[in-house]
Amino acid sequence: MSRIAATDRMARLIAAIPWIADQDGASLDEIATRFDYPRHLLLDDLQEVVFFVGVPPYTPDTLIDVVIDDDMVWISYADWFARPMRLSGPEILSLLAAGEATLAFDNQDEVGPLARGLAKLRLSTGSSTDIVDIGLGTAPTSTLPTLREASDARQCVDVVYHSFSANESTQRRIEPARFFLDAGRWYVGGFCHLAGAERVFRLDRIEQVEATEVPFSREPTPSDDDYTFGITQGQELTIDAPVERSYVFEAVPVNSMEISEDRLVVSLSVASPRWLEQLLLRLGPDAKVIEGETLIEISNAIEKVRGLYER
Repeated sequence: MSRIAATDRMARLIAAIPWIADQDGASLDEIATRFDYPRHLLLDDLQEVVFFVGVPPYTPDTLIDVVIDDDMVWISYADWFARPMRLSGPEILSLLAAGEATLAFDNQDEVGPLARGLAKLRLSTGSSTDIVDIGLGTAPTSTLPTLREASDARQCVDVVYHSFSANESTQRRIEPARFFLDAGRWYVGGFCHLAGAERVFRLDRIEQVEATEVPFSREPTPSDDDYTFGITQGQELTIDAPVERSYVFEAVPVNSMEISEDRLVVSLSVASPRWLEQLLLRLGPDAKVIEGETLIEISNAIEKVRGLYER
């Protein structure tokens, strides 16, 4: 597996870091095998992601230290990470909500450490009982395991899916490729043979699911959430926009910004075409990309945005 979704890649990296640190060194091949982590991606993330993880002011004594020598890896934490974490009430509730959501979705055998960590977090609030109730919709208990096993084996499943918009249930054969959470609901995405295209299905609307031995008919199409991550990834674009739209960039990490009397020229890195489209929508029809046409040609973002304003 040479390509994995960004969320899966991040999960492997987060799991691997403490294990490597606890082992007092491990070989790249051992880490790759243990965490099902393609060796070249593992090496890239250790050198270009973990090496730069730390806290302000990002001096060497506040960064995670990664040493790679002769295919062996050592990880040690900066002294700052040895300090007990002090979380505010909202931070604790956010962690509990995220953890409970994952716990409700994932396989219980695989999240023992998560369950124990959530129990400790609850105790830190002074309560030994659940203080957060997460509802993610209901589905037969066999639905998720069957879908995940089929996804891992790259085999199709037959489902009966109820569409609320059409108020009908249909028999479909789908190729489950990815799972994600949105607005409190879990979804599975993949190729649908009935529609002949990529589709997304809510898990709690799948009435029946049956595994097959039919292999996937095609490679899963990456979604915008599947872009792999890395500090060197993304294409640098230069955008020219009206100066009155400068507030749009207040929450956007930019590389540089030049402001004149009525225009501003902003340089920033972009990795997601959909994110770029949303940015251009917020900037309005007078904004234009003046450098970095490659990504624009791929996503057709400018044409889509202009079409929306011309309606």
